[in-house]
Amino acid sequence: MDSTSLETLQHSFGNLRVNHGNMPSSSLPTGVLPSLESSYRVGSTLGSSNTSSLLPSFDFTEILRRGYGFGEPDPYFLAPPTWKDPLLNHASFLNHASFFSEDLLGNGFNMGNDESYVGFLQSNKEKIITMAMLEESSKQLQGFILMKDTNITNLIFEGVIDNIFQLMTSQYGRYLFQKLVELKDENMLQMIVEKLTKSDRNNIYNASIDRYGSYSVKKLIKVLQKSPLVSEVVKALANSFWDLMIYQTGHYVILECLDIVDSQRNDLLYIEAIDKCLKLATDERGCAALNSFIERIKGPRRDQLLEEICEQVVFLSQHLEGNFVVQCILGLQNPAFIQKICYKLRGYYVKLSMQKRGSHLVEKCLKSSGMVHVVQEFLQSNQLVQLAKDRYGNYVLQTALKEVKKVSCPLHESLVMKLRSCHNLRDLNHHGYGRNILSLIAAPMVPLNRA
Repeated sequence: MDSTSLETLQHSFGNLRVNHGNMPSSSLPTGVLPSLESSYRVGSTLGSSNTSSLLPSFDFTEILRRGYGFGEPDPYFLAPPTWKDPLLNHASFLNHASFFSEDLLGNGFNMGNDESYVGFLQSNKEKIITMAMLEESSKQLQGFILMKDTNITNLIFEGVIDNIFQLMTSQYGRYLFQKLVELKDENMLQMIVEKLTKSDRNNIYNASIDRYGSYSVKKLIKVLQKSPLVSEVVKALANSFWDLMIYQTGHYVILECLDIVDSQRNDLLYIEAIDKCLKLATDERGCAALNSFIERIKGPRRDQLLEEICEQVVFLSQHLEGNFVVQCILGLQNPAFIQKICYKLRGYYVKLSMQKRGSHLVEKCLKSSGMVHVVQEFLQSNQLVQLAKDRYGNYVLQTALKEVKKVSCPLHESLVMKLRSCHNLRDLNHHGYGRNILSLIAAPMVPLNRA
C-alpha cells in the first residue's frame, strides 16, 4: 500500500473517533466490570504527568440534553409522557463540565490509595449519579464497590439513592444498581424499597416497563426473595397488575415474582389475576401473559383462577384471544378441568370446528380425556358432510377418526357408519378436503370389542 492510500485510510479511521476527546475505549463488553488489575493500570496513567492529554473534557449540558450521551433515545424506553427525568432539571448537574479532567488531577487522585477514593467521592458526591450513567465511570464505580470498603460503598450509595429510578433505568447505571443490591445490606435495601414503593408509587411501575429498568427490578426481587421487604415490592406490583400484564417487559417482572417468591407472598398477585382474568383473556397482549401466569400459579388460588375461566369457557372459546387461554388450560392435563371444559362446550363443537382458531381447540379436546363429548356431538349432527368439506372442519374430522381408532373405542365404528350413511357422501369425491375423509372411512373396519 502506497503512502497516499495509507494516509487516506488513517484519516478515515480518525473521523470515527469521539469528538469529546481521545480517551482510549475499553475492549470490554458494555456493562462488564474491568478487573482490578486493569483498574490500577488506568490509575497509573492518571497519576502520570501527561494525563491532561488523555482525559476528555465533557460538555455535560450537551450530554444530559441528548440522553446522557447515548445518541438517539432508545425505542425500548417507553416511559409515560407524563414522567420527566429530574436530572434534566438539576442545574447542579449541568454546571460540572470536565469534572474528570479537573477534579481527578486537581485533587491528586491516585488509583492505588483508598483515602484518595474516599476524598474524591466526598468532594464529588453530587456528581456520582451522573458518573454512574456513563459507561467507563460506571465500571470504575463498580470496581470501588468490589473493594468491600464500607466508607466507599456508603458514599456511592448516598450519591445515587435520591435518583435511584434514573440509576435503574440507565443503560450503564443498572449494572451499578445490581452491584449495590448484591451487597444485601439491609439498610440500603430498605431505602431502595421505600424509594420505589412509598416515595413515588409510580417508580416501581415505570421501572418495570423500561427496557433496562425491568432487569433492575427483577434483580431486586431475586435478592429480596426471602426478605420481608419483598412483600412491599409485590404489593406495589399488584397495584399496577393490569398495566404490567399487558406490557411486554412489565409482565416479565410479574412472572419473576411467580418463579422466585413463595405463593403466600404472591397472594396479592393471585387475587389480582382472578379478578382480572377475563379482561386479560380477551386482550391481545394480556392473553399470552395470562397463559404464562396460569402455568406458574401455585396453591389453592390456582383452582380458583381456573374455575373462574371455566365458567366463561363458551364465550372464551369463540373469542380470538380467549380461545388460546382455554387451550392453555387443556394443556395442563388436569382431568377435572378437562371434563368441565369439554362438558360445557357441548353443542358448540361443530360450529367451533369450522373456525380457524376454534378448530385447534376442538382438536385439543379430541386428544384429551374429554374426547367422548366431541364425538357424541358429531354422531348426533347432520352437518358431517359440510364439516368434511370445510377448510378447517375436515382436519377436525380427520383427527376425530384417528383418535377414536387409537383407543380402540366403539365410537370409531359408530362415527364411520354415520359418515357412510350420509346421503350426500358422494359429493366428497369432487371436493379436495372431502377426499381426505373418504380415504379414512374407505379402509375396511375391524369389528371392535368382539371375541
